Amino acid sequence: MDSGYDAFHAPRYAFLLELLREYGLKHGTRVLDIGRSELTTRIQKQFDVGVDSLGFEDDQTTEHGRHFQFDLNLTQDRSRWRIDLPTYDFIVMAEVIEHLHTAPQLVLSFVQSLLAPNGILIVQTPNAAALNKRFKLLLGINPYEMIRTDVRDPGHYREYTISELRGFGKGLGLREERCVTAFYFDARFARHGANGVYPQPVLGTLKNWIYQLLPRNFREGVTIVWRKP
Repeated sequence: MDSGYDAFHAPRYAFLLELLREYGLKHGTRVLDIGRSELTTRIQKQFDVGVDSLGFEDDQTTEHGRHFQFDLNLTQDRSRWRIDLPTYDFIVMAEVIEHLHTAPQLVLSFVQSLLAPNGILIVQTPNAAALNKRFKLLLGINPYEMIRTDVRDPGHYREYTISELRGFGKGLGLREERCVTAFYFDARFARHGANGVYPQPVLGTLKNWIYQLLPRNFREGVTIVWRKP
């Protein structure tokens, strides 16, 4: 577990848990979390519900629920889609889509196939047009990281704008319930990685306050909620 990552993302976890509560997640609800993480644990504990997961690891039974192995990049070939999975009332795809090199329309089409009728899909992802990225471009700095050599942790292949994300859902016939942009991170722990955590209590607190005041299209996080008709 990366304690720095979890500290930085703690407000995002809380935001998502409250969103799930608002949409009626409760004991007995069928839930899939794409990309097993600390969030999977928090959903399971918060709602006392089994949480299945999807990711690189082999099929197995975990303390949270069932885990299914599937690389979402394989959705490029429909014949390789897994058709043996159950359907779910809630699917959470948080901070995942930006790590994929496959067209989002293909990925989301597969994910949609796992949604029960009237089911809810929540996608969280960075805003490609956030203010800090615009500023770096003005300075001639590439705001996007290089693709990493670890194929299981490749970094961000492609980030998306709010309008792009909304267009994906519309194209797939999903009904948009909500689209929220926010800085739901804790900038005090922005400096973290394999070498440790380096808190910035003063600067981070200032950033937390300033970032909340930005116009919606300039904020760093995007959460979109779709319902399957």
